[in-house]
Amino acid sequence: MLNAQRVYAILAGLWFCLSLSAGFAANQAIISYSSRSYAFLPAQVAVAENFFCDENLEPLLIQMRSLVTVPALISGEVQYTLSFGNIIGGAMQGLPFKILAVLTDKPLHSLVGRPEIKSVTELRGKRIGTQRIGGSDQLAAEAILQAKGIDPKEVQFVTLGGDEPVRLSREGYNVLAGPKDLKIGNPISAIAVTDARLKNNRDETKKVVRAILRGLRFMHERKEQTIQIMARWLSQTPDVAKDSYDAILPSFSADGSTSDKTFEFAIESRRATVRADRSVTVAQIRDVTLLREVQKELRLK
Repeated sequence: MLNAQRVYAILAGLWFCLSLSAGFAANQAIISYSSRSYAFLPAQVAVAENFFCDENLEPLLIQMRSLVTVPALISGEVQYTLSFGNIIGGAMQGLPFKILAVLTDKPLHSLVGRPEIKSVTELRGKRIGTQRIGGSDQLAAEAILQAKGIDPKEVQFVTLGGDEPVRLSREGYNVLAGPKDLKIGNPISAIAVTDARLKNNRDETKKVVRAILRGLRFMHERKEQTIQIMARWLSQTPDVAKDSYDAILPSFSADGSTSDKTFEFAIESRRATVRADRSVTVAQIRDVTLLREVQKELRLK
């Protein structure tokens, strides 16, 4: 049973697949994600469009703090996670995790400045708010600053709640830079499991990967339907959802894959904050066997 004190919030997609006439109960797939945000939209699309139901799976999507995800995955309280950064960090410390597919090829974060700040160069000496020091949003901000020729040491990061770039821009704030400015990506969401689950529950794991990749493909191909799902799930107005869709879509992988260089950059960018006694290769933290099978089946390659 899930420990209620360790779970930040629970959002369950309880789809019982009543349309299945075979009479077999759907298997429950317990999947964690860290926040109600765009990064995890493919899984929400998969729920809304009954892609899990097609696999005879009942998805239980659980929102929990990213720091809780690692022990929950190890203990079996959750079976799959959509997190990326803490899974990479855990694997760098020797934990038995594998990333099976990526959802976001680049971070979804943007640098947004007060109305009087017109360019990234004006951020030198300023404070930049992030949701968590050392978190994915800070790493994304540092990558954007470096791409613009600014040493992250020239700014001060402080903890501050996040907000929507589209909404802020409508209120007069300036979007100074974002994913489009990055030369190399740094994913923030993926599909990951323990080595044991991948070995012992391969068929179910493949079904989870297939359902979520169908959600990812749906996002790319069905704009209007995706905007409706975004508006419902994120409580957005249709106009904000539409503008947000156009802004975020380029950050998502087209087929669940990304380059070795992106993985290498993700590992390297975490070396300063992760206490690891050994070097880690891409092959040690990624297994694309199921991804390649699903891509072939869905004709994504």
